[in-house]
Amino acid sequence: MAKVDKSSSNALAELSSKLSDAVEAAASYTVAIHARRRIPSSGVVWRDGIIVSASHTVRRDGAVRVSLPDGTDAEATVIGRDPATDLVVLRASELSLAAAPRADARASAVGSLVMAVGRPGRTVSASFGIVSSVAEGWRTETGERIEGLLRLDLAVYDGFSGGPLIAPSGAVVGINNSAFARGMAAALPVSVVDAVVDELLTRGHRRRPFIGVGVHPVALGAAAVRRYDLADEVALVVVSLSEGEPADTAGLQLGDLIVGVAGKPLARPSDLRDALATVADGASVDVTLLRGGAQQTVTVTPRDRGGQAA
Repeated sequence: MAKVDKSSSNALAELSSKLSDAVEAAASYTVAIHARRRIPSSGVVWRDGIIVSASHTVRRDGAVRVSLPDGTDAEATVIGRDPATDLVVLRASELSLAAAPRADARASAVGSLVMAVGRPGRTVSASFGIVSSVAEGWRTETGERIEGLLRLDLAVYDGFSGGPLIAPSGAVVGINNSAFARGMAAALPVSVVDAVVDELLTRGHRRRPFIGVGVHPVALGAAAVRRYDLADEVALVVVSLSEGEPADTAGLQLGDLIVGVAGKPLARPSDLRDALATVADGASVDVTLLRGGAQQTVTVTPRDRGGQAA
């Protein structure tokens, strides 16, 4: 008869017990949100009286019913959304649950053991796996930039979006979301969620500097690069202007070739969004362009347009 390796058996039993304890800890700050048909979605008590979830699962604004870990219900109100990160923030003023503890940065490293937790009903469910990759500066299908995204090797079941991704300690690593990464399991890391929550609590939306142009990349050629001392052979041609918006009032015209914003070269429309994102609220920015064979600079003051494009 083969001998049983007691040390390995004990280690597995200890890990199993630890993971079970972690799910129990996560259950204390994971709620069910009833804001769509069929299966409720999940949410995390992020701060005192504040719940975070996935925006695509909370399909109505105003008052929303929330099921708590003790089986009772509470009322929460949607106070802000961010389409780019698909996060929604709700306030439940009479909520007395403790906020979720945060895991340290090492818990989101590639290869780290994690569990996706959800409350698609009265009880919690969990899925076990690892962080398979960490994407920085990841872009959505609409071109919006997300500062970080965790790709996961685990199952995200119905109702898990908006719930916590946890470390074996029970602390939160991120917020689960099945809408990202083209069907793959993914989560927004804590650092990204915190930044979005801060802004939604302050403004009700994320600040998105907007100047009102439609642009498309065009090749300039080596001769133009040498003549105008440019950093790139690609520029953005203005193909549309929104009347009365900042670019229009500043004097930009259809056919202008934008080669830089605040001294930064542009090669893709997303570069324009990124450059505008660095402009302080209410501040102006210099847009360098080519028009009629001459290089000139136009000063534009972006305005905030929430989740809209540049």
